[in-house]
Amino acid sequence: MPTTLPAPLLQQFSAFLSARLGLHFPPPRWADLERGLSAAAADFGLAGPESCIRRLMSAPLRREQVETLASHLTVGETYFFRDPAVFAALEHHILPPLIAAGREQGRRLRLWSAGCCSGEEAYSLAILLDRLIPDLDDWHITLLATDINPHFLARARLGAYREWSFRGTAVSLKPQYFTPAEDGTFTLKPRIRRLVSVDYLNLVDDTYPSLASNTNGMDLILCRNVLMYFAEDTVDAIVAKLRRCLTTDGWLALSPTEGSAALRSGFTAVEFSDTLVYRKTETAERPAPTTAPSWAAAPLPPRPARPAARSAPPARPAAAPPETAIAQARTCFSRGAYAQAADLLSAAAPTAAPDCALAAHACANIGRLDDALRWCALAISADKSGPELRYLQAVILAERGDAAAAIGCFRQALYLDPDFALAHFALGNLHRRLGMATQAARHFDNARRLLANCAADSPLPHAEGLTASRLLAIIDSTEQIS
Repeated sequence: MPTTLPAPLLQQFSAFLSARLGLHFPPPRWADLERGLSAAAADFGLAGPESCIRRLMSAPLRREQVETLASHLTVGETYFFRDPAVFAALEHHILPPLIAAGREQGRRLRLWSAGCCSGEEAYSLAILLDRLIPDLDDWHITLLATDINPHFLARARLGAYREWSFRGTAVSLKPQYFTPAEDGTFTLKPRIRRLVSVDYLNLVDDTYPSLASNTNGMDLILCRNVLMYFAEDTVDAIVAKLRRCLTTDGWLALSPTEGSAALRSGFTAVEFSDTLVYRKTETAERPAPTTAPSWAAAPLPPRPARPAARSAPPARPAAAPPETAIAQARTCFSRGAYAQAADLLSAAAPTAAPDCALAAHACANIGRLDDALRWCALAISADKSGPELRYLQAVILAERGDAAAAIGCFRQALYLDPDFALAHFALGNLHRRLGMATQAARHFDNARRLLANCAADSPLPHAEGLTASRLLAIIDSTEQIS
């Protein structure tokens, strides 16, 4: 379809989209861009695509505008077990070793479907886990599904699908995992649906890896048929951040046309029959192409990872650590070399609260959760007034599956700092996942009230660079899909 808009205007708006959303529309795709803008203009109540362009470029984009643009400028089609070669590699080669390691280390596993659309990919992973783990109810599974489109997220959370979502799947899939409804849809059985946590996340934003978005310490990330919408520099930035979200030797699955970005970011390609999957290796660690997070100077709590290996718990230190070892540990931590940071700090035996907290973060990110809690105890004994230390303790307890103790520690953090917006958000999220809607809403409201008094673009304390406006958007989207 030929375009009707002036080429200079399309060129200008393409550059605008690339800078603001990372979306890539070169001239061969301008017809697609104009078609999407026409649909977006109707949603915005505007006369046509040209009016839409001029309105959007006249002021900073609001979250609602970003979501509407994303819904019309990206394709939202997927289905269960799309790309059988990838799921065969997961079922027979990748997940079994991860499950074996998880079984030895507390029955924990963390997976993420990034750009999940309406949820079929995430629920396909959940079905695989059900097939591979006989005692699945005894496991602490994190299976995160994120997207930028709230309509997709609402459908994913509902877990009801039509016949078209099952094309190419085995006949036995529906009767085993779905319940038919009178309207012709098939609804996931609760035991599968509750494995998946559906949340809002914009991959272009710097909100991951982060505690607030629950994206740290992943064993496996699927980000397929998503990166094709972005410019190459945006793709490289996204893949570098996804790399930092993975544990040592974690896996990243991309579509066949997107694999070069993984190689540029230091992943190792592993071939399984008819597909390639990419593995993170410590030897290729490289810093993310972003500014150093604030916790590189003063530690902040990342989301803990699945245990990868046990180590001896840290002994209570008796002497001040060598400053060079502490500095080296901070450098290692900032580039994602958590095991090396933990080893340096263990040898240095720090006593100061920030250094003990950094050791706790490093141990947590490689799954040494018992060690991480002991380091937390040392940090708290050195600084009993630090709310961020109770917050970190709560995060680790939640990752261990001890929700009651985690809630208690979050409350202690809020007692020490009633204006700790991130703690209110985390407590709201924990209550939401426990099905405690009233308590979740109360903490989300408290977080929203506190964030309203913060500068929109200023990083929040202890939030790894997350701004007030971004956390507000996450809260709004979380409640919208709940």
